[in-house]
Amino acid sequence: MTDRLEVYLKGKKLPMNKFVENVINDVMVAILSNLRDVEIDKISKIEIE
Repeated sequence: MTDRLEVYLKGKKLPMNKFVENVINDVMVAILSNLRDVEIDKISKIEIE
């Protein structure tokens, strides 16, 4: 099992280096953690259709 972030756009996995993964994870966690009743510290997969 991996702890790397995976981003899929229309079913295709987007290639990313570790720096980009960390930036996307940190931004998404910051946004989502401000929602009521949401506790999150890591994102492992994002799918966009």
